[in-house]
Amino acid sequence: KVVVATNIAEASLTIDGIFYVIDPGFAKQNVYNPKLGLDSLVITPISQASAKQRAGRAGRTGPGKCYRLYTESAYRNEMSPTSIPEIQRINLGTTTLSMKAMGINDLLSFDFMDPPSPQALISAMEQLYSLGALDEEGLLTKLGRKMAEFPLDPPLSKMLLASVDLGCSDEILTIIAMIQTGNIFYRPREKQAQADQKKARFFQAEGDHLTLLAVYESWKSKNFSGPWCFENFVQSRSLRRAQDVRKQLLTIMDK
Repeated sequence: KVVVATNIAEASLTIDGIFYVIDPGFAKQNVYNPKLGLDSLVITPISQASAKQRAGRAGRTGPGKCYRLYTESAYRNEMSPTSIPEIQRINLGTTTLSMKAMGINDLLSFDFMDPPSPQALISAMEQLYSLGALDEEGLLTKLGRKMAEFPLDPPLSKMLLASVDLGCSDEILTIIAMIQTGNIFYRPREKQAQADQKKARFFQAEGDHLTLLAVYESWKSKNFSGPWCFENFVQSRSLRRAQDVRKQLLTIMDK
């Protein structure tokens, strides 16, 4: 058998029957650019620690061998000893909001285990200020405290709370839940044209958000049917997850 895996395979899990590992030396990582305010999925070289973890997947239940698709020189001279901590490469908006809610206001002097850059922290606080979550002194506002209750990025929390006054909270709940699930469509190689036709039926000219809403509402109208998902090339697991997220957010809103 052949197992194709992402870098999740570096974890301590054991896959039975794996005797050989082929390591290309790269991984996809979510990286946030504070200057642009954008997240991007970037292909980056792995660290030496990750390389050792990958090699360790081979032969856990017997003899094994790892084939690395890079030179020993690249391993020793180009790869960092350890991976960059996640807190140093992600959007800190949610982290900053949570810390403010816990009463930690001086984030620039906070003793982080792996300190993020001051620029990233300042960018996060500027975003929270623009959303109305922080006041001019950098303290949490009443709105910010409500936003901190949601396990969402701050812009999504603000959007959800604002939707109540705009009378569209039901739709926004669904859209946010669908955003959290990732890709909901699948496209089998042997039925690509058919899958594209089914997907086109949900298309909304106003944008992807309303397309996601249309998919969920159609599924709902069919009593959350599994066969409906199969017929429309929609991943039922993703929709069920969206349904669970929606219920969780609704519970928080009703508090």
